[in-house]
Amino acid sequence: MHAIHQKIAKTVFIFVLVLLPVFANAATLSITPSSGTFEVGDRVSVRVMVSGNEAINAVSSEINIPTSIFSVDSVSKSGSILNFWVSEPSSSNGVVKFEGVTLGGFQGNTGTVVTINLRATAVGSGKINFVSGQVLANDGQGTNVTQGTSGASFNIKESTRPKVVPEEVTQEVVVAPTLLSPQIELVSRFGEKAISGTSSYSNSEVLVIFLAESGTKVFILGKTDENGEFLLTVPKTLKRGAYRVSAQVIQKDFTYSPTSNEIIVKVGNIISDIGWDVRIILLLLLLALIYLSYRVYLYIKRSKQIKEEAHEAKEVVIKSFKVLHEDMDNALDSKTNVEERKQVREVIKDLEDAETVITKEIKDIEKL
Repeated sequence: MHAIHQKIAKTVFIFVLVLLPVFANAATLSITPSSGTFEVGDRVSVRVMVSGNEAINAVSSEINIPTSIFSVDSVSKSGSILNFWVSEPSSSNGVVKFEGVTLGGFQGNTGTVVTINLRATAVGSGKINFVSGQVLANDGQGTNVTQGTSGASFNIKESTRPKVVPEEVTQEVVVAPTLLSPQIELVSRFGEKAISGTSSYSNSEVLVIFLAESGTKVFILGKTDENGEFLLTVPKTLKRGAYRVSAQVIQKDFTYSPTSNEIIVKVGNIISDIGWDVRIILLLLLLALIYLSYRVYLYIKRSKQIKEEAHEAKEVVIKSFKVLHEDMDNALDSKTNVEERKQVREVIKDLEDAETVITKEIKDIEKL
């Protein structure tokens, strides 16, 4: 029994060790500053920050700006940890969107993703909220390590300064693709699905994009070889479903190609759809079930042994009392004295009562 407990404890310990990297990789998205009071006409710059302890390589987000008190002047990439943009930062009707990666990965506690330049337009209060946000680990699997998001609250009051003409905001220049598109296809590598591609550029970065039916994107980084070819295994972390897959080639000077041809890849399984928290619960339930099953097994085994021993005891008791009855019957036949015969009959009666009680107790044990 002690050995069984040790095995169960060891299994839980190993499972916890496996899970520790998952929770250690957690990252958060936040708005800095998280609060403030400004006057109408003030220019307010807020930064979208990513925080975490492990290397990441991709961040995407959709942020809601309260248009009742702010207008969006621009969204700046200056100082960003991301150096290649799958979707350039943009703003429309108070919604800021962007998708970007950092070639080589970002290893640091906190980094700026984008800076949103706002202008206070009216008295009131409002919150900047994340509609969605995703941070991917730099692990070659596109593991989603997003732990949560944190918005910001602002108050705008009447201006106490003379009105001034708003400064014209300079828009950042977006560089267009200049390279040739790669070509990709789905192949099998050591029994696993992989994306094989060819391009005209050797020793360059490759960005493979997996677009789920829900609209969620997963970015995987790789490199082309000396012939401009590349091969990336389809991540096992993807949830079950069909993905539209494409790729881009990026050179050291950050010139890049348009996206490749698009292919459909079906990946994942039922297990991959289950979150880690649910997996932990299921494992604990499984361990509890194994433990209870073992206890039931011991109980049934012991109960069976008890029944067998009780049955054997009953046979012994019956035989023993049979012998005693025979002896007492012989004793009764040998007695001629009335008093002595009476005493023998009393003993026989006591034997019968004892036999009845003992047999009943054994039968009750057999019923357990």
